[in-house]
Amino acid sequence: MRRVARLVFTPRSHPMDNRNNTPIPPAVLAEINQKVKEIITAATPYLIPLTKKERKDLPKMGDKSVAFVQKAAELARNLPELVPAYIAMDDLQTDAANAAGLLPIEQQLAGLLLDLNSTRMIANSEGYVSSLLVYGAFQQAARAAQPGAQGAVDQLNPRFRGQSIGGKANKGKTTKPADDQEAS
Repeated sequence: MRRVARLVFTPRSHPMDNRNNTPIPPAVLAEINQKVKEIITAATPYLIPLTKKERKDLPKMGDKSVAFVQKAAELARNLPELVPAYIAMDDLQTDAANAAGLLPIEQQLAGLLLDLNSTRMIANSEGYVSSLLVYGAFQQAARAAQPGAQGAVDQLNPRFRGQSIGGKANKGKTTKPADDQEAS
């Protein structure tokens, strides 16, 4: 039997300091989307997708190794007579240049992606907690036979269908909101 942990939200447990309180204008979202598409279009011809196995199997470079590769490429360019014939000098120079050139872009995008994800996480969390409180208020209003309340509960209730209530599966019954995580 699947057990679902239930969270009971009260006005006291709802964060009073809503951190996501500045709407992002649709024009700004559209501009960001357009610029992301432009970046994708510009970068795609040069990007090399890897499988999980390929990612796992490749030797990795840390910060010290980046400097090592840059220095080795520079020395190989300055002392070509000492470089073994089986090393493709142009490829080494390309690898070093691309690794160095992409690093600051990757760092900027990683920071942006982290902040974007964090903002979405806050918006999701705050929206979900508030929605659970609204759902609970609609349930109370429906029990008090308030006009329109049962219709609102019926529209929101499918989100909780099939979740466990006291050991019995919910088959269309009005439920207390449960979180999305199973209890362990």
